Amino acid sequence: MIDYRTDLSKRENLIHFIKVTQQLIETDGIQGVSTRKIAAISGFHNSTIYFYFKDLHELIMLASIKRFQKYTDTLESLSRNTDSYENFYAIWTCFAESAFQYPCIFYNFFFGKYGDDLPLFLNVYYDLFPDKRRHYSADIESMFYGKNYTERCRKILLPLIGDARTRVTQHNIDTVTDITVCFTKSLLSQKCETPSLDSRPLQNSMLAMLHLVIDREDPASP
Repeated sequence: MIDYRTDLSKRENLIHFIKVTQQLIETDGIQGVSTRKIAAISGFHNSTIYFYFKDLHELIMLASIKRFQKYTDTLESLSRNTDSYENFYAIWTCFAESAFQYPCIFYNFFFGKYGDDLPLFLNVYYDLFPDKRRHYSADIESMFYGKNYTERCRKILLPLIGDARTRVTQHNIDTVTDITVCFTKSLLSQKCETPSLDSRPLQNSMLAMLHLVIDREDPASP
């Protein structure tokens, strides 16, 4: 990505490209975004976009933050319960509803080419759009700025360690995290490949998987 910090015109062009890409994502879907469309709307030549961005994936990653932020705002607005177990499933229910509504956006954001570089893109986005930055509670902030999807999932699981209702322990938390990540990736991939799939069964399948992997059948059992 081009260094825009000392050049106002470059900064303004970056903002313009991101806004145009966000507009295209809303109207054509993430799979309908192309440098040709962005250039046509922006009034620039195709090659100009590659002067500013390493590739189209960088631009789409930045544009996708808008949709992820809407999910996070919704999550923050939920009434917070001090019960970590109930909070865990409230967070996942909210995620499932948002993710399967915009599966390709969420898939790209978490599992795309730059999914492991979230802090970098978040910092750039809020530097360009400082008015969009929100002040979240500590647990949401921690989730929002997690390095990648795996780290986010692990942080949500941590409060469940020692809860008699769950199987989660210090010894198996990484395995539980990996199962959660792989299953989520598979379901989102299915929805991206076949948009006509009903989202509700996919959401239910995700939550059923979590209960199967995390919950104890008998909370009183060792």
